[in-house]
Amino acid sequence: MCSDPKASVAGAWYPYTVQIADELSRLSTAVAPVLGEITAIEVNWQSFRRYPGLDSADAPAVPPLMTLTTPTTTASLLVIPSRTGSALAALLLRLAGQTEITDGRIHSLDARRAQQILARAGQYLATA
Repeated sequence: MCSDPKASVAGAWYPYTVQIADELSRLSTAVAPVLGEITAIEVNWQSFRRYPGLDSADAPAVPPLMTLTTPTTTASLLVIPSRTGSALAALLLRLAGQTEITDGRIHSLDARRAQQILARAGQYLATA
């Protein structure tokens, strides 16, 4: 997560499998120090099981997003499907968390793709 939970995309989550219900408790534990206790979760997809990787030719225009609500704030996370390649996933995690990318990867095709995915997510959230 980035230091500003109010950012349009406040971070990213890369679940290990498509069984995200099994991993939600670990996500809740990880974000609790920043956000507090999660009271509600909203998602913008029907079936995460069938979601292609974000680097797939058939990836949807709007990436999967999850909005976490606490008593004091809400934060939206990009949810990176487990089918996404690890290089793109790593860049998405760093960029969504507003962590600097210091090596030459910032000028790579994956970095440009990651920036485009995050821009589309931000545009979707701005109109939702």
